[in-house]
Amino acid sequence: MDAAFDSLFEDRRVYQRTSTRRASMEKSLTELEFARAVSAGLPKLIAIARRLSGNEDVAAEAVQNALLKASKSWRQFRGQSHVDTWLTKIVIHAVRDGMASHRRRQENLPSQPAVQRDGHSRCDSHSENLVAPQRGPTQQVLDAEVRSVVAAAVRELPDRQREVFGLMVWQNMTAREVGQLLDITPQTVHANLHAARKRLRELLEPFVHDDQD
Repeated sequence: MDAAFDSLFEDRRVYQRTSTRRASMEKSLTELEFARAVSAGLPKLIAIARRLSGNEDVAAEAVQNALLKASKSWRQFRGQSHVDTWLTKIVIHAVRDGMASHRRRQENLPSQPAVQRDGHSRCDSHSENLVAPQRGPTQQVLDAEVRSVVAAAVRELPDRQREVFGLMVWQNMTAREVGQLLDITPQTVHANLHAARKRLRELLEPFVHDDQD
């Protein structure tokens, strides 16, 4: 299934912006172009939702809500940005809303440590897919635990910092690309990335000290 999803990216840019701003503003999106853009971009949208939320349920709900919103508003799309960027923005906002709802629900549950030393957090059910298969079984377990702990720490970041970190570090986007998605300047992107890394060092410091003992 992963291979099938990957193949969709080969024809991702099905909607091209016109060369002038006026023409771009007047260019509407056809239903076929919208459907193709969604199909082509869906693997990326799912990956972003997973990365930014660290929770499969939140990610799935966010993508579903984002696509529902997009399906209701695609006729108003006038090419102010690439359709892929437009869809990604909707997903990012949906993830932010989903995480806020998730936090409110968690407040009614017994408190649990945000970052667990054994790595068995609620967050990272997809982290095992990131472990290099050529590494030994013991090392793979350790890798999965480290990734799980890091993902749990990332969830503790403020929304903007988490989004910048996830998009730049895990999605390999540039500061300019992230700035376009979040409607902030590249300078603000770098400032948030710096703050995110500083906060993550603070959150992960106890685990680093444990490993050195």
